[in-house]
Amino acid sequence: MQRVTASPLVLSLLLGLAAIGLGLIARATITGRFGGFGNDAGTIQEIMTSPFSATDLGYGSYSVIAEFYSGLGMADSPTAASVLGAIIGSTALGIVLVRIGGIHLGRVSLILALATPVLIGLYQATYTKEVLISLGIIVIALMPLNLLGEIIVVVTLLVLGLEYRTYWSIVAGLYVLIRFVLSRRHTLTGRRVSPKVSRVIWMIIGLSALAGLAIWIGTGQPADYFRTAVNEGEARQENTGSLISRYIELPEPLGGMVNVVLSTLFFIVPLPMVLKLSPYYLIIGCVFAFIWINAVRTAAATSRAYGTADSPYRSERVPVAETRLMARFIAVPLAFLIVQGLFEPDWGSALRHATPMVPLLVGAVALAERQHNRRRHVPSPSQQPQQPLQPLQPQQNLQTRTLPMTARHSQTTDGAAEKNYLATYAGYLARWFWMIIAGAVAGALIGWGASALMTKQYTATSQLYVGTPNSANSADAYRGSLLSQAQVGTFAEIAGSRALAERVVDDLGLDESIGEVSDMISAGANQDTVVLGLNVTAPDAGQARDIANSAATQLSQMVSELNDTTGAGATGSASLAPFNDATTPEDPSSPLTLQNILIGAVAGGLIGVIAALARGVTDRRIRNRDEIETITGLPGVGMISTTDDLAERHVLDFTGAPVAAAEQFRELRTNLRFLDVDNRPSVIAVTSGMPSEGKSTVAANLALALADDGESVCLVDADLRRPQVANYLGENLQTAVGLSTVLAGEAEINEVTQQVRAEGLSVITSGPQPPNPSELLGSKRFTTLLETLGEQYDYVIIDASPVLPVTDATLVATAADGVLLTVRYANTTSEQLSQTSSNLRQVGAHVLGTVVTMSPIKASSYGKKGYGYGYSSTAQAVDRQRQNASTSAPAASSETAASSEASDSSSGSTGPGGDTGSTGPTGSSEPSAHTHA
Repeated sequence: MQRVTASPLVLSLLLGLAAIGLGLIARATITGRFGGFGNDAGTIQEIMTSPFSATDLGYGSYSVIAEFYSGLGMADSPTAASVLGAIIGSTALGIVLVRIGGIHLGRVSLILALATPVLIGLYQATYTKEVLISLGIIVIALMPLNLLGEIIVVVTLLVLGLEYRTYWSIVAGLYVLIRFVLSRRHTLTGRRVSPKVSRVIWMIIGLSALAGLAIWIGTGQPADYFRTAVNEGEARQENTGSLISRYIELPEPLGGMVNVVLSTLFFIVPLPMVLKLSPYYLIIGCVFAFIWINAVRTAAATSRAYGTADSPYRSERVPVAETRLMARFIAVPLAFLIVQGLFEPDWGSALRHATPMVPLLVGAVALAERQHNRRRHVPSPSQQPQQPLQPLQPQQNLQTRTLPMTARHSQTTDGAAEKNYLATYAGYLARWFWMIIAGAVAGALIGWGASALMTKQYTATSQLYVGTPNSANSADAYRGSLLSQAQVGTFAEIAGSRALAERVVDDLGLDESIGEVSDMISAGANQDTVVLGLNVTAPDAGQARDIANSAATQLSQMVSELNDTTGAGATGSASLAPFNDATTPEDPSSPLTLQNILIGAVAGGLIGVIAALARGVTDRRIRNRDEIETITGLPGVGMISTTDDLAERHVLDFTGAPVAAAEQFRELRTNLRFLDVDNRPSVIAVTSGMPSEGKSTVAANLALALADDGESVCLVDADLRRPQVANYLGENLQTAVGLSTVLAGEAEINEVTQQVRAEGLSVITSGPQPPNPSELLGSKRFTTLLETLGEQYDYVIIDASPVLPVTDATLVATAADGVLLTVRYANTTSEQLSQTSSNLRQVGAHVLGTVVTMSPIKASSYGKKGYGYGYSSTAQAVDRQRQNASTSAPAASSETAASSEASDSSSGSTGPGGDTGSTGPTGSSEPSAHTHA
C-alpha cells in the first residue's frame, strides 16, 4: 500500500495554505456558477449589511452565522472571512491527523487528505455556515476517549442543534445509536471476522427509516416534509435545477420513510447526479461516491475492530483506544449522512454541507488502513498454534530485553508508527512556553500602544420617529403602522447618502468634505419598530453631537420634501420626526483599549504557539528518552546530569561524599551488570555518534565506578585520533607508549599498562598518534589484545572514537562484547542517532543500550555548563567549561549506590523477571527524561 509519513502539523499547514490559496484565487471565478456557488455567501453578506438586526430578520442559521462574522468585525471583509474559513477547516484536519498518532496514509486517506483543502477552498473560504460546523468538529476531535469525552461530543452536537440548526440534535441521537451498533462485539471462533459492508448499509437504512418515523410521529408531517416544503417556493423552482424531489408516492408514513431512505442511499450511490449528464454534477457525484462508499467500508472495519477486541490471538487484536477513535470519527459523518437524507433540499448544496465531515473521514479511513496494513503482516490464526496467549515468563522478559540490536530494532519499527504526536506537540509548547508568553505580552503591548496612538472617536446618537397621518379607521391605522415599519429601511438608506451629508455640511459650515461627513453617519433600526437611529462618529464629542442632531433635522426635511415632490404626502405616506436629540458623549467609542489589549494578547499568544510548534518541529535535537528508544530500539541504561565536578575535571571522586553525578554512574554500573546476565559482557566499548557528546567522560567514570565497587578494571583509550583519557585522569599518565605501540608490535601489553591511584583500575593510553588508526584497530592484534585483557580483568572499558566522523568506532565495536552508545541531551539530532544506530547495526555490533549525557538537573538550566569530547584544544575546552560552570551550583545528592541496586533488583526493571517496557534498566533515582522535554 502506498503510504505517506510526515509530521501532521507540517502536512496540515501545507494543506491549509493550499486551501487559502484556492479559496482566494478560484472562488472569484466560480462564484455564481455551477449550481450557485456563493449563494449562501451573498445571503449572509446581505444580512450583515442590512440596517436591521440579524436576529430580528429571522433568517435562522443565516442570521446566526451573520452575527458570528459581524462579531468578528468581518461584515465588510470577505477576504478575511475566506482566510478564517480556510484556517478553521484546515485546523480541523490538522487536529484529526494529530489525534490518529501520526500520518500513515494509504491511497484512500491520502486522496481524501489532498481533496480536503480543495473542498475547503471551494466551500469554506467565504462567508459560509459550515465554518461553525468545522468549529464543532474541532471540539469533537479534541475530546478524550472516555465517557466524559463522549458526553462532551454529544453535548457539542446538541448545542449546534439548539443554537444553530435543529437537525444537529438528530445527529446527536443518531451518533449515539451508531456508536452502539458499531461497538457490538462478535464471538470469534478462531477465524478472522470479515468486515460486512452489507451490515453497515442495513444499519443506515434502518436508522434512516427510524428517524423518518420519529419525525412523522413528532410533527405529524411526512419524513421528507422539511425538504419538500423548502423546494415548493417559486424562487427555488426557478433558480435551482438540482432539487431533490420525491421518488415515489406512498401512504404516510411509509411514503416519507421510503423517500428519505432512497435519498440517503443516493448520496452513497449518486445515480440522480450522474443522470443529469452535467460535467459539474458528474464530478460531484463521483466525489460523493468516493467519500461515502469509503465511509461505509470504514464503518465495517470499525465493527470488525470491536469484534476482535477479545480475540485470544494477538494478530487479531486492535488497540482499544485506536478503535474508539475510529468509531467516533466515522459515527459523526454517518449520522450526518442520514440527516442529509432527511433534510438536504438539493444536490448542489449537498457537498458543501458535507465538507466539514471530510477531516473526520480522513482520520477514520487512515486508522482503518493502518489496521488493514498491520493484519497483512501477521499470520492468520489458522497458521498459529491454536492456544490462547500466555503471559510472558520472567526469563522470556529478560531475553526480550537482551536481544541483539538488529532484532530489537525490527521490533520497534511499528512502535515508531504509533508515535503520539499530540503529546509531542504538547511537549513543544511546554518547552518553548516562553515564546507564547512573550508573544502574548508583546501583542498586548502592541494593542495598548496602537490604542494610545489612535485618534479617539466619539459616537452620538439621535432618534427619529417614523409615523403616518392619524386615522379613525382601525384598518387604515394598521396599514399605516405596517407602512411605517416598511419605510424604516428606506429612510436608513437615505441617511447614508451624500445628499444628506451635503445638507449637514452646509447647515453647520463644516470644514470636512461631504465624503468624510457621509462616512461619519450611519443609520440602524430594529425590525418591526418605527424608530430610526442616526449614529455619528467623529473625533470631537461636540462635533459628533452637532452632526447627529443636524442630520436628524435634515433627514426629516428631506423626507418631507420628497413626499411633497412625489405627491405621496397626500396619500398618507410615512414621515420622520426627531424625538430624541443627541447628547455630548462623555467617553470615546473607540479605540477600545481593553479590547485591543486582549485581541493583541490573543493574537500574540497564537503567534507564539505557532512559533513554538515551528521551533519544535524544526528542532531535531533529542531531549526525550522515548524518542531515543523509538529511533534505536535500545533500552536506556543511564542518564548523566551536568554538574560542576564533571564540567571542571571530567572525572569524579567516588571515595568522597556522594554527589548526584557519582550516584548516576553507580546506577549505570548497576544496570550494566544486569544486561545479558547469561552472557555478561566484560569488554565494553563506549562511543557516540559525533564528537563532544561525553563518551570519554562516561568511559572514564564508569571505569572508576566499577573499580570503586571492587572490580578489576582496565580502561583503554582506543580513540587514536583525539585521545582524552590521559587528559581527564591526569596523574602524570605517560602517552609516549600505549595502545598504538602495542598494535604496531613495538611493545607488550604489560609494558604499556599503567596504574592510577584508584585501587583496581589500570589504564592503557592511546600512545603516539599513528598514521593508520583504522588499520591498527581492525587488525587481529587488536582482537587478541582485548581477549587477553578480558581474561586478566573483570571489565575492560574502551573509549572509542565517534561513529560518524570515522570508521574506527565500528571496528572497535565488532571486537568488543558490547557497546554503550552515548547521546548528548539537546545536542545529538535524531538523524545523527539514527545513522549511528544504523552503522553499528550493519557491522553486527552488540549494542547494550544508550546513556544520555549532559542532561540538565532542571531543563531550564541546560546549556550553562558542559563537558564533552574535544576535537579542539583540551586546555581551551576546560577553560570555557570552567567559565560556564561558575553560573550554576552542584546538584543535590541522590540515593546511595546500595539503595540504587536494591531498587533495581526489587523493581525488576533490569534483572530476571523484570518488566519488558521500553524504559530500559534504569535506577529509580534517575531523573525522568520527560522532565526535560
